[in-house]
Amino acid sequence: MKIKHLESKPLSITLFIIIFVMYSVVYMTKNMFSSAMATIVEEGIMTKSQTGLISGVFWLVYAVFQIFGGFAADKYSPSKLVSIGIFGAIISNVIIYLHPTYPVIMGAWIFNAIIQFGLWPGIFKIASTELEESFRSTGIFWILFSTSVGLALSMLVASYVTNWLDNFLVSIISLIATLIMWIVGYGLISKKMVAEGILKTHTKKPEHPTHKADMKFVILSTGLISIIIVSFLRTMVDNGIKMMTPVMLMESYADIPGAIATRMSVILVVFSAIGIFITGFVRKFITTNEVTGIVGLLSISIPALILSFFVGKIHYLVVLGGLSIAVAFTHSASPLAGSFSAMRFNMYGRGGTVSGIINATASIGNVVASYVFAKIAEYAPWSSVILIWIIGMVISVILSIAVIPLWNKFIKKAA
Repeated sequence: MKIKHLESKPLSITLFIIIFVMYSVVYMTKNMFSSAMATIVEEGIMTKSQTGLISGVFWLVYAVFQIFGGFAADKYSPSKLVSIGIFGAIISNVIIYLHPTYPVIMGAWIFNAIIQFGLWPGIFKIASTELEESFRSTGIFWILFSTSVGLALSMLVASYVTNWLDNFLVSIISLIATLIMWIVGYGLISKKMVAEGILKTHTKKPEHPTHKADMKFVILSTGLISIIIVSFLRTMVDNGIKMMTPVMLMESYADIPGAIATRMSVILVVFSAIGIFITGFVRKFITTNEVTGIVGLLSISIPALILSFFVGKIHYLVVLGGLSIAVAFTHSASPLAGSFSAMRFNMYGRGGTVSGIINATASIGNVVASYVFAKIAEYAPWSSVILIWIIGMVISVILSIAVIPLWNKFIKKAA
């Protein structure tokens, strides 16, 4: 498949804005259950584990199909994969809104996870190959803010709607508008793209692996396996904090109801967005080495998590402050462990594949974040959950330090 790309920076910026708005809406709809968890639990509609199981199953199925989505994005039209994902999300939300029973909700959310198999890999492929060449890294960097915007929107919607089902009505309306915007906007802009046979990402390209054994060797020799594990642990902690904090505050402090706890937790999303600015600062002034950056950023998150360990025993604002700082630095490592690491493999024509694999592993981290932590919290104090977060970050730092020599050799050859 020939690579198409824009040669106009203004058109690239326009396409980026369309992608940003589109994925912000999609990410909002994917997190509706998690964001509404405090209200659903408080009203007795479902238990923590029931709500967490729905989100957990979604992310588990999503993880498996992201691998296929990565391969598909390298082989087929990424824009069509995006359209399929949005259309499927509309269908699943309509089913839930019309038939809000537990089995139907579970089935519809599983379908949603499957049908979005190529949505993020497709977005990554478009941003890393179809934007104007000098704008690609910038686009990849700024698109990461869309997850924070989407999560904040999901929390705000969940805290203000009068009926939890209205979350999905908002999702339906938003997704329909987004699909129309995507089909029309991308369709018009793609007509301005030019085709080329070889992706121009690096001026110097290493020899392209010719069979599966070569690609396997490249992945193993770069230390990518360790980065994938770190991505899992980082996502587990980062999203675990965002998903569990509203319920944690509601249950640990008697004077904080569910809706207020959810609104207060929006501050976590603000700090999550600040984390992306921290990433930009690190890449511009400290290092462009992804693994070295991960070590420094995740190390800073550990003391903040230790402060939060005393939830219920110290003022809730202190706990919220500690969690906010932790989120800022765990999320700041996200672009390094994900998109920027995956971009290194575009030279082999495998950027979408690697992005899909990393995203799949990160999605398994969401399974732990949304279900396992909720289940643990039903039988153990919240401090036990926070202790797991601390251990996860310590392991991530150790793994990252161990893989630095391999990654240094890889990026030196790719330069």
